[in-house]
Amino acid sequence: MKSKLNVFKDIVDVIKISNKSDRSFFLLIILKSLVTASFPFVGIIYSALILDGFIDELDKTSIMSLVYQMIIIGAVLLISRTILNFFCEQKTNLISLKLNSEISRKTLNLDFEQLESQEIKDKISRANQGVLFSGGIGTFINLLGLSIENIISFIYSLTLIVALFISVDLNNPDTITKIFNSPLIGVGIVTLIIISMLMNFKIIKKINKLHFDIYEENIYVNRLFLYLRDSSMDYKISKDIRLFHIDTLLSDKIHETCYRFGKSYGNIAVKAGRMTSQGGVLNNIVLYTAYTVIGIKALLGLISVGNVLLLVSAVTAFNTAIVQIISNISAASTQTKYLALYKQYLDTSTNMYKGTLPIEKRDDGEYEFEFRNVTFHYPNNDDIILNNVSWKMETGKKLAIVGPNGAGKTTFIKLLCRLYDPTKGEILLNGIDIKKYNHKEYMDLISIVFQDFKLFSSTIKDNVKGGLVGIDDQIIQYLNLAGLNERIEKLPNGIDTYLYTNFGEQGVEVSGGEAQKIAIARALYKDSPLVILDEPTSALDPISEYEIYTKFDTLVKRKTAIYISHRMASCRFCDNIIVFNKGEIIQSGNHDELLSGNDGLYYNMWSAQAKYYNL
Repeated sequence: MKSKLNVFKDIVDVIKISNKSDRSFFLLIILKSLVTASFPFVGIIYSALILDGFIDELDKTSIMSLVYQMIIIGAVLLISRTILNFFCEQKTNLISLKLNSEISRKTLNLDFEQLESQEIKDKISRANQGVLFSGGIGTFINLLGLSIENIISFIYSLTLIVALFISVDLNNPDTITKIFNSPLIGVGIVTLIIISMLMNFKIIKKINKLHFDIYEENIYVNRLFLYLRDSSMDYKISKDIRLFHIDTLLSDKIHETCYRFGKSYGNIAVKAGRMTSQGGVLNNIVLYTAYTVIGIKALLGLISVGNVLLLVSAVTAFNTAIVQIISNISAASTQTKYLALYKQYLDTSTNMYKGTLPIEKRDDGEYEFEFRNVTFHYPNNDDIILNNVSWKMETGKKLAIVGPNGAGKTTFIKLLCRLYDPTKGEILLNGIDIKKYNHKEYMDLISIVFQDFKLFSSTIKDNVKGGLVGIDDQIIQYLNLAGLNERIEKLPNGIDTYLYTNFGEQGVEVSGGEAQKIAIARALYKDSPLVILDEPTSALDPISEYEIYTKFDTLVKRKTAIYISHRMASCRFCDNIIVFNKGEIIQSGNHDELLSGNDGLYYNMWSAQAKYYNL
């Protein structure tokens, strides 16, 4: 009983989801179901009346009146059904788009830490597949609509079958006539149909469980297949695919995933086919039993020829309605399991405390950041990445962070940006733990160019302004400061030119260095008091690199700036340098101070690169 209540609750929850997307959709489905269910019974009832009219030799006017009534009512229902079908299909597509947009919206609002976890990646995959699997929520609502349609058909046909229970007053009827005129015959047929219904319900329930179990088993395989498919169509990696014959690797892996899918669903098809055939045999036994009884009643003169047609159609419709009701409700309840995955994802709560304390607005840019005894390891990994790090950043100064790969430099920045929270210790802004500040306001204090930054297939203007108001003159100013003035002037639409060719042939491709300059312009346009550049010139040629460094004072003005770089020449432009190794700060000072001792990690790194520069 509890399981059935849970199924009912799940169905109601999904209806609420659809109503949230479009409140009129479910009402339209009910109306369409009523019209669709009524349409065939118009033909059944009027055909029986017309046939009896001919046999009873009614006048031509009466018969044609019945014909005209059938045509008019049928035409009205047919036109109504066509119109309602059109609107329902359009709304189904819109609802599916809205649900997918909700997944995107939810993903954008999750913590960065959550997005890197395997659990959330699986949840996102399940949510996407849950919305789309077996037709998604549109199919679910249509299944409910079909169930309503079948319930109406059930009521119509049951009303007609009542004729089986009507006794006819015969003079001295014989034994056979008494038997087949007995209401018990009708009760027996209805009982057979109900038994058939219950057995079909069990069969359909088993088949749907098989499908869902296979779906659960193949969540990872499906995500892998989608990744491989998208990779094969991604033009940004098409050069590597062709030059390194990765096409063979992709083809083999796609074939392997398809084989795994085929094997899983092939096994289902065999089992489901066997169970479906058992239900089909039982249905046919019931139907032919009913047809036989109706035929005998007709031969005995207990029902008219028109009523024979009426009852055969009614019994067929009654049986079909019951089977379809069970099938559709069972399928809808199974569909709720898929859509429950979508709901589970939307109900995922964030872990990071967002804070409520407002950030003080300061025109002087006096925002002092401090790491105090910060230790950090990534979730589900006990390896210490930062170990008891303490450092106070001087406002308005330029800080360089250097060290070998894996020393903890980027993690230091991720913690400062509140993409993660420290495992131990605290990070302070003007003496207050940054966790206490309003998260959005805190993020507005920081502009950053990550080493693996991304530009989007939109206009250059959109890529620079992001979610801010776009002021063309300022956008052009920062692009010029980043060294892109000549490139922008040559473009037909200037800053309104689209990047890449995803959305039309007018889009332009940019080099790695040009993309990096756009990313730098984006960080500067945000006009935050703290600017962070992670490998800011890694894709630039030496001349462009020198121009960027010599413009740093102009670019960042009097802002606090942090540079992470493997190019030691960049450190000469900074007020202070900290050297990371194995998660700890092992040296600090300016460029000259760190070289004065002729030893230490910084000196060794500088000496290794100095021979490549004419200093």
